[in-house]
Amino acid sequence: MRSRVSQAGTPRISMATLIMVMISFLACFYVAGRLWQDAEIRSLLVGSIETNNGQGPGALSIDDTLKMFDCKGQQKRLAELEMELAAARTQGYVSKLKHPTTDNTTTTVRLHAVIGINTGFGQRSRRDSIRSTWMYTGAALKKLEVDKGMVIRFVVGRSPNKGDSLDRLIDAENSETKDFLILNNHVEEPEEFPRKAKFFFSVAVETWDADFYMKVDDDVFVKIDKLGEMLATHWDKPRVYVGCMKSGEVVTDSKQRWYEPEYWKFGDEKSYFRHAGGQMYGISKALAQYISINSGVLDDRT
Repeated sequence: MRSRVSQAGTPRISMATLIMVMISFLACFYVAGRLWQDAEIRSLLVGSIETNNGQGPGALSIDDTLKMFDCKGQQKRLAELEMELAAARTQGYVSKLKHPTTDNTTTTVRLHAVIGINTGFGQRSRRDSIRSTWMYTGAALKKLEVDKGMVIRFVVGRSPNKGDSLDRLIDAENSETKDFLILNNHVEEPEEFPRKAKFFFSVAVETWDADFYMKVDDDVFVKIDKLGEMLATHWDKPRVYVGCMKSGEVVTDSKQRWYEPEYWKFGDEKSYFRHAGGQMYGISKALAQYISINSGVLDDRT
């Protein structure tokens, strides 16, 4: 009888209670560890700011805290990129863009702008006038490319009779001045003129790695410094089309001077889309690449 009473009076601990006690014990350890870690990180952050700024402890902004925590991730990503670059170099990778310069050497430096001066056969006097006014020549032209990243070239196609006296005159002039971009696949004829700008942008973007590509007529005076300053304001824009923008009525009367045979393409309003005047305009690299890639399907009447 006594043994039964004694056993009945002894409290028993259930398995569920034991498990709960163990979980609570582990949770306490976890919370204490996190608090200790947070306190240590906070101390390191404050100490770092005091060391760098020579100031006493103060409140950290959210931006500063995120920057410091993000540092390790950035360093890791940078290390990965450096490893990828090193691996590419070991496999023989080199940049495909090597820009021709006036002395027949090449450079891989990113350029600010490539300026193509639209010219033709029998226009030597205009080219000489440009060379004596706003365009650099000789060593000065090379210095402009190196110092300011501006490439200037006269743009001309080939004669319908390739290799004739017209082509030979251009080749002889180019060997003397070294300031031409000759479009070997373009025929220098009036009916082919709409295609010339498209050929220029395509060849230029494949030849030079630049931020902008400008088309200029050979009767336009260009202030190089002002042009560079204007283009610099558009560096942060991925797709740029600059020039003297205009629009106007589409002439539908065949008896008028500027008659547009395909006027029906412009809809009921019969007005041209807003565009830059043909004397001088430019586009960013992304647009030049688009023209180069889609040259075969783009309308030549541009």
